[in-house]
Amino acid sequence: MQRTSTKKILHITPHFGAGVGAVILPYLSKMRNNPLAIHRVVCLDYANHHALVVAKEAGFALHDNMSKKKSEILGLIAASDIVLVHWWNHPLLYDFLVREKLPPSRIIFWSHISGFPPPNNFTAKALMYPDVFVFTTPLSREVAEVERLSDERKKYLRYVWSTGGVDRVLSIERNKHSGFIVGYIGNVDYAKMHPDFLDICDKVRIPNVKFVVVGGPNGALFQGEAERRGIGNKFHFTGFVSEEEKWGHLATFDIFGYPLAPHHYGSCDQVLQEVMAAGVVPVVLSNPMERYMVEDGITGVVAKNTDEYADALQNLYHNAQLRDVLSKNAKQYAMQTFSLEKMAQEWEVILDEVMNIPKTVKKWDINKKSEDITPKDIFLEALGSHGEVFTAYCDAKNDREREVAAEKIKEVAVSANWKSKTKGTVHQYSSFFPDDALLSLWSALMK
Repeated sequence: MQRTSTKKILHITPHFGAGVGAVILPYLSKMRNNPLAIHRVVCLDYANHHALVVAKEAGFALHDNMSKKKSEILGLIAASDIVLVHWWNHPLLYDFLVREKLPPSRIIFWSHISGFPPPNNFTAKALMYPDVFVFTTPLSREVAEVERLSDERKKYLRYVWSTGGVDRVLSIERNKHSGFIVGYIGNVDYAKMHPDFLDICDKVRIPNVKFVVVGGPNGALFQGEAERRGIGNKFHFTGFVSEEEKWGHLATFDIFGYPLAPHHYGSCDQVLQEVMAAGVVPVVLSNPMERYMVEDGITGVVAKNTDEYADALQNLYHNAQLRDVLSKNAKQYAMQTFSLEKMAQEWEVILDEVMNIPKTVKKWDINKKSEDITPKDIFLEALGSHGEVFTAYCDAKNDREREVAAEKIKEVAVSANWKSKTKGTVHQYSSFFPDDALLSLWSALMK
């Protein structure tokens, strides 16, 4: 049944920064003149200055730093027709969901992660909690926890490509320059970038090549490492730059070189959408997300390994005609697939569908009273079956068993996904809940 009455939509997000804000803010701005929906946003942590300005201009209510005002959040939930939770593994979000019994409500989770690897993972409990669970990419259907769901539960799964729109890059004019520039835009961190990033670039044999890496936070560290290896002249790490500077760099890129870590946390990369829409040919590795976003030989190049990646850059340097064909294809595909208009229409269908679901009380599946739940418990709930090494430490019956468990925790810490100060790691949980002794201990072990 199609609804025509005004819907009151409450968005709950851990924070409103450059990441999730790049998707939600353009969407809410687009919805400003929609008479069939009133949107309101609750941020458990901060909303940055840009978000506050956009909220005022677009005319939607934005409440930030709300994690200590849970009774107020519960009141807003009760007064809403639909609650859209912008979901990923964030300590404040899990703390709210696991502890609080929600009043009768219709809940949607919109996942802003692909669902693997841990700690950016799905759990069976998270997938079962909302009325409808929405992925940002069809890739998420391949996650083990999703595949194990019953056929009945799978009826309540949807996916909507996550995008902030690509219109703003369509007018970028190519900037003529000397040499050949292979560009990268995004997090400069081995949790996202391939661990052999510098070596991969150094393999490339292109005359006068320059690798321009735009973003932070570790640009200076990478540049220093390149200098020590004697290849510093090949790189320019810009550090954090303004949006205007970012588009200025993009206008100079001959190729977009995007060799990411094999199991990075991305799901529907906004930067990859934008560079394709700008007509810059992407060269990526054959990771799950990239295979869904780039069609090899049609809209870019998907290399099976790092040697193929280097060969692809060299081939594109020598073959300007191929670059031109891929550039036009990439631009057309991005304009059609990552349209803000398309995303908004798909969301309208889902919201109308969810309005037909009766409101029900929501309670996290945990056999503890709220006052007995510790931050350590919250962390373990977020990991689900991926938290076995930490559960083993908790269940240890003697010092020897604890020592064995501690060594296994250290082994897990080898993965770059666990080294970040954010992204759902124990370091992030410990920073939000510094009084929890076990989180502090595990953080120390994983450093």
